[in-house]
Amino acid sequence: MRSQYRWVMTVPLMALMAGCSGGYYYDRNAEYKAAEMSPPLELPAQRNQRLYQNAMPVPDASNDFMASDDFEAPRPQSMSSRQSRQFVESRQAQGQHWLVVNAAPGAIWPRLQSFVTQQGYQVSSVNGNEGRIVTDAGTLSVRQGLRNNSSEVYCQQQDAPNERCLNALTGFLNQQAPEGGVSMVAQNLSRNDRVRLENRGGNWQLAVALDFPRAWSEFSYQLHNNFANDDRKFVDEDRSQRVFMVRYRPAGDGGSWIPFMGGKPDLKPYRLMIDPEGDSVHMTVTDPQGGKVDPKVARSLLDAVASTLR
Repeated sequence: MRSQYRWVMTVPLMALMAGCSGGYYYDRNAEYKAAEMSPPLELPAQRNQRLYQNAMPVPDASNDFMASDDFEAPRPQSMSSRQSRQFVESRQAQGQHWLVVNAAPGAIWPRLQSFVTQQGYQVSSVNGNEGRIVTDAGTLSVRQGLRNNSSEVYCQQQDAPNERCLNALTGFLNQQAPEGGVSMVAQNLSRNDRVRLENRGGNWQLAVALDFPRAWSEFSYQLHNNFANDDRKFVDEDRSQRVFMVRYRPAGDGGSWIPFMGGKPDLKPYRLMIDPEGDSVHMTVTDPQGGKVDPKVARSLLDAVASTLR
């Protein structure tokens, strides 16, 4: 009798645990689409305002995009692409050479100081607010990279890259990758708003807060390395025309899962146009002849590019 009672209690528990194994994610897409604007809640003066927030927060928008009825929130960037990045990566453009490090400037600044000490460089000036150290081997500097929590590190001597310094710095930073503190002095060097997906008059564009040479170098590197699977492929680039050529299949256009209904549709060709505007650039999508494409496809493709930069 006791054995039967034990089984009666165990079976529901096993069923409950089995149900949990698949996990459950509460999708709030429908709630956001059906939500209506309302005046903010007015709290009594004695309440701590920092302890309260909107139940459905909406970030400030910098464009005129209005969601359609069939709008779907973009998918988050896959963790695998983030984990595959090297801690230190090299970049070159127009005779310049610098390092892209996958850590915020506040974390790189103390390591840069340690590197200068280890190399025995003679220091003439240090400016943490600007992320710059002037030495007898040249000027070492760090500034916010294009991606969130990334830095660009330079070592220049008479306006030219010091290759010996950069090579030594690459090895030093790779050895120090898991370690190191964060400098409060260099905190103001960080900014995480360099990449924005915007909609202007129904046309999607990717706004990147970098000058053209640096932006082109980063786009080229990321497209070469990340547009290389069954849904997206890098084809060619033409710097003089400021154009990248890719082949792409939008998310959700994967064909039928039933074998006799056919496989995935072919990837279609697209042009990624880069337009400089002061110290920033804008990327837009056209067909191979320069004509307009479906806004949903343009948004999906630009979001795929943006995910490699975040």
